[in-house]
Amino acid sequence: MPTMSGRSTVLTTADSGNVLLGQQYESAPYDCIIQVAAIADRTNVGLTLFSGPDILQQPGGMTPFSGAAATELTPKYPDDYHWKDEAAKGDRLSLSFKNNNASTAIINWAVQISPL
Repeated sequence: MPTMSGRSTVLTTADSGNVLLGQQYESAPYDCIIQVAAIADRTNVGLTLFSGPDILQQPGGMTPFSGAAATELTPKYPDDYHWKDEAAKGDRLSLSFKNNNASTAIINWAVQISPL
């Protein structure tokens, strides 16, 4: 089961663009189920998520995390995986973030791909 993960830093009022762009599994390698998790260190951070023609969220809020080592947290399975969808082979996956906060936001994210 392939997993793509990363940490994105998004400046105040900026948009990250598609963080999956150029990743090995930007296009679904086979008919699969995708599961997506994303957590931010600030409130007012939006997430836009597409799986081929399916709009899973555009744009919407994310789960903020807090604590001394907040930026070191990675999404936990299954608690932080709020989005799940079936994708056909070749479907383009798109995940982007919009920071509506007055401070720079850090987002930790992960995308799991499971064959059908």
